[in-house]
Amino acid sequence: MARNGFFTGLDIGTSSIKVLVAEYIAGEMNVIGVSNIKSSGVKDGIIVDIEAAAATIRTAIEQAEEKSGMTIETVNVGLPANLLQIEPTQGMVPIISDTKEIKDEDVESVIQSALTKSIVPDREVISIIPKEFVVDTFAGIRDPRGMMGTRLEMRALIYTGPSTIIHNLRRTVERAGIKAEHIIITPLSLTRSILNEGEREFGGIVIDLGGGQTTVAAMRAQELEYTNVYIEGGDYITKDISKVLKTSLQTAESLKFNFGEANVEQASDTETVQVEVVGAREPVEITERYLAEIISARLKHILDQVRQDLERGRLLDLPGGVILVGGGAILPGIVELAEQVLGTQVKLYVPNQVGIRNPIFANVIGMVEYVGTLTEVDEISQRAIYGDAMLRQQPIDIYRSAPTQPVKQPTQQSYSVGDYERYQTPKAPVETGYQVPPAEPTTRLQQQEVNSTEPKTKFSDRVRGIFGSMFD
Repeated sequence: MARNGFFTGLDIGTSSIKVLVAEYIAGEMNVIGVSNIKSSGVKDGIIVDIEAAAATIRTAIEQAEEKSGMTIETVNVGLPANLLQIEPTQGMVPIISDTKEIKDEDVESVIQSALTKSIVPDREVISIIPKEFVVDTFAGIRDPRGMMGTRLEMRALIYTGPSTIIHNLRRTVERAGIKAEHIIITPLSLTRSILNEGEREFGGIVIDLGGGQTTVAAMRAQELEYTNVYIEGGDYITKDISKVLKTSLQTAESLKFNFGEANVEQASDTETVQVEVVGAREPVEITERYLAEIISARLKHILDQVRQDLERGRLLDLPGGVILVGGGAILPGIVELAEQVLGTQVKLYVPNQVGIRNPIFANVIGMVEYVGTLTEVDEISQRAIYGDAMLRQQPIDIYRSAPTQPVKQPTQQSYSVGDYERYQTPKAPVETGYQVPPAEPTTRLQQQEVNSTEPKTKFSDRVRGIFGSMFD
């Protein structure tokens, strides 16, 4: 059951950092404010410069505070799937009270007993998700509190991650002057948010095409069954365009989002655009088809790796198919290209919340929905891991020393990003000639282990302004 209240999500991405403030009322999430600014200090989904990342987070928090009319003191921050491990665990405790009635303390004790499972020194427990409780011989219990018994058992899944990544994440949030209420496993919250009830039960796959990396997550029987990370994403497409056309990264980024096509068959070989080339006196003219060849080559390279691993895990036959999210998912033709490469049904996820109808917000929406629907047993599980002080330390505020202000009820909603719209272009049969350059080392990890010179002419009357206000 969803809780009533205000919740804030923080998504620290390679390309951008997003903050979302929402209110839950009777199970309905209402967006109050959102911010989305260019990222710094993050590479391939991992924080590499704590001070730079903290400063950017602070700016994103301040923008979200201004738009929502609220003071943000705590956030729910997402942890990427890099080196995520999922293992089964179980615990058992006797019920020693005179009444034999199971209380919160008993639930916390059985969870703590499950946490005694040996953890490698360089790893840390992120979360523990109860699958079922057993009271004496009665199994399949979701919440044993209030029941009577002499023995309480629990079967659960324990999620662990590298201590270094988790420490850097916590430290960065602290340096931004805020407190992390929950550290949320991004692929877990994403699959729970995007997949519907049937897809979560019978199986579905979510592919997050981010800037620095691509994350794949599969859920079946209501459990996160598979995760994999590929250190290639939208930024690599930009680099390919820049390298092939010998133009700046800023111009390449503009070309990608204003004129790019993911599917070569949908690109035109007659419409052209002028590109400023380094060392050339005059702009060079290229066709939409040529640009699409560069873009699709990298995307095919990424998706082909995904297909091979999903086939190896026998996951491509899941009834829910594949759902695409992330910044790379906004490219026209991406669904058709993914269906060709993966050989299964593919859908594009577009949030239905007003003002953030763009796949780039999928992760931060999932975080807020996840924490907004945490049960009391889930809260007890988190308390068993972290104790009452979630970070065990007070956050260090290096940006402001003003006293905490009371929460103010916003008078109106304000958003920074317009609704997402998608435009199609006529299909034109072409041949792909561009080949992906040698790929940089790709890490495959399973459970076990645009201030630039704009092109002078746009293609006909096409409208590609969906990124116009992203970083306002």
